[in-house]
Amino acid sequence: MTWLTARELAGLPGMPLCEKRAREKLERLATASRPRTGRVGGGLEYDTSALPEETRAALAARQITKAGSTALTLVEPAPVRSFAPPEQPLPGQLVPVPGRRPPSQADKAVADARVRLVTVVQELVPLHGIKRACALLAAQLVTGEAGAELQAVARAANQRARGDQVSARTLERWAGTHRASGWWGLLPVAVEVAVLPERMPEDVAAVLGLYHSRDPQFRKLTLAAQKVTRMLGRDHDTWQALYARARRALDKLGKSHEANVALIKSRHTGSERDARLPFKRRDDSHLAPLDVFVIDGHTFKAKVRHPDHGAPFAPELTLVLDRRTRKIMGWSVSLSENVIAVGDALRHAIGQWGIPAIVYSDNGAGETAKAMDCPVDGFMARLGIEHKTGIPGKPQARGVIERGWQTHAINCARQFGSYQGSDVDGGTFRKVAAELAKEQRALRRAEQTGEVIRLSPKCPTWAQFVDAIEQMVAEYNAEHRHRSLPKRADGKHMTPDEAWAALFDPSLQHKPTQGELRELFMPAVLRTARRGEVVFFNQHYTAPELMRRDVDGREVSVRYDIHDPSWVRIYTLDGDFVCDARWAGNRVDDQPKAVVQMAREMRVAATVKRREQQIETALRELQPTLQPDTLSLPEPGAAFVLVPSIVEASASSLTTSSSTGEAAQAASGRPFFDTASERYEWLMRNRTRWDEDDAAWLRKYVAGDGYEGLADYYTARGLAWDGAGAEDAPAFKSAL
Repeated sequence: MTWLTARELAGLPGMPLCEKRAREKLERLATASRPRTGRVGGGLEYDTSALPEETRAALAARQITKAGSTALTLVEPAPVRSFAPPEQPLPGQLVPVPGRRPPSQADKAVADARVRLVTVVQELVPLHGIKRACALLAAQLVTGEAGAELQAVARAANQRARGDQVSARTLERWAGTHRASGWWGLLPVAVEVAVLPERMPEDVAAVLGLYHSRDPQFRKLTLAAQKVTRMLGRDHDTWQALYARARRALDKLGKSHEANVALIKSRHTGSERDARLPFKRRDDSHLAPLDVFVIDGHTFKAKVRHPDHGAPFAPELTLVLDRRTRKIMGWSVSLSENVIAVGDALRHAIGQWGIPAIVYSDNGAGETAKAMDCPVDGFMARLGIEHKTGIPGKPQARGVIERGWQTHAINCARQFGSYQGSDVDGGTFRKVAAELAKEQRALRRAEQTGEVIRLSPKCPTWAQFVDAIEQMVAEYNAEHRHRSLPKRADGKHMTPDEAWAALFDPSLQHKPTQGELRELFMPAVLRTARRGEVVFFNQHYTAPELMRRDVDGREVSVRYDIHDPSWVRIYTLDGDFVCDARWAGNRVDDQPKAVVQMAREMRVAATVKRREQQIETALRELQPTLQPDTLSLPEPGAAFVLVPSIVEASASSLTTSSSTGEAAQAASGRPFFDTASERYEWLMRNRTRWDEDDAAWLRKYVAGDGYEGLADYYTARGLAWDGAGAEDAPAFKSAL
């Protein structure tokens, strides 16, 4: 029931225009009245339910218009943060329906719109009653008299094709539901999940079984249906019907989150599976700067000119990231992933900002080498850092640095014309690759002709690459607003430099000096000191202090500088300093060889060996195949010997002429050697067939760098040069 004064009723349809005449008409109609509430000094207000019908209709239209003008905020509600249960229990009419899934944001918006329409109906009930109020609001929505705002509310509340048209019966039903269940009752009805029958047809189950396998040929359901049709011996044209049945069963399974998770787990493994399944967000708000360093290597996505020979190649970039502030603490560039590059990046970070508590990395060769993780002499043990590594095949834990490559390193590579990222244009990439290959061919010709070749500007030099990385790190730390960092007062996210300045505590920083840094990051190996010397990388280092009783004949820690091979530093296994040993041994080389040079030679030797194997495999395709008619069965009891025939046509296609020396070698039964390493291996396996030329060649070969680079390879196969093998050979004749 609504009460209004004569002034508020004046001017409405069926009522006089002035307040006095309106009061007189209300007295003639004997309208119920009462003293006006909230006002001292008199004044009456009248019951509007006893007014003429035209007056009551005008009052209803005015209330609808007023309600629609305040409905815009409910049509576009502000995002709801969460629907976590409150501390106090909800009232009885707001308790969620048991067994119902939590409402989505769209469901909440529908329920809010329906509540708004029910509220408008309840305001009209005192004038017209529930049925007539619902009919009046429905008519106003159809004719458009309710206003644009209220029609927008009706459009949001009505999930039907009619849009903003809501029937009176629907409004009455919503009002009753609201009285019984409150806001929860006005939520849209949840769609029931279809449940598959307990027993599925065997042919459909077979199709879904193949589809759920990791076999790539059944990634499509059509191929699985065709395979099952053939296996069952059915007419091939019936596979489409089987496919349709399997598709309906799969769609029903897809409405269950357990079935969808099972499908993902059955079809994928490792990181690909984890990328599709729910994950845990790691909270680092409890960390402080210098608590955790994350380190990772990345092959640069652009070709760069090699610093030694200038050929284009993709270098390795290693970054060290602070977990809390996302700041790049240090970096290094190298020719490939190795422990030297990882240690250099870590040294760069610690030298600038301090020693971290934990270093987190993957299980790469550079991150797990003995020089880093050795419990006696590793970098981590010396620095007091706890080294943690991720699980192979699960890079999500290092997502803080894995995702960052797209922000800094890959964008840095885009500025060069030799960019080769995953999103590069295929045609452009092929043109650039062809241009660089043509340039390298011209350089090889220029070595003979002496002509001047203009290098392509699309491939940067090593110096340009290093300068670009340095600029990339500076811009990222100073300008990139990381969305996982806290916000400033103006609402913008902090940059890594701003986060470091805000969170850094100088009392937690331990920054070593340059001398300490050099000492801490010297790589180390364990060797045995014998008779005043230690042997390190086939180089002999001597010092008088190595004859101490607690050192001679015992294992010691040999720490070395990768750029200065003239000395090493000796420590006991307990960490006590012994001495500095100098290079003065009987090496083959005239000068000591740096560790970096050794690593370069070993890498080149391994690369040459792989290429030789590829060439040998390719040349075997030209060798004659064995024909069945060249075989003969042996006599009973005789040894079985397979003698293939020589196809002269194939031999003539490979070479047109041969020298007298080659003919003699072929007659002697000795093979031809493509490389010096092959000749050495053959001679060491056939010592009885040496001659004087072989002996002279062997002495020259073992004294050179070729043998030095493959010494470990020969030792592992029992082919190492012992110096006495030549004299022990029966057919060897000394040339001295």
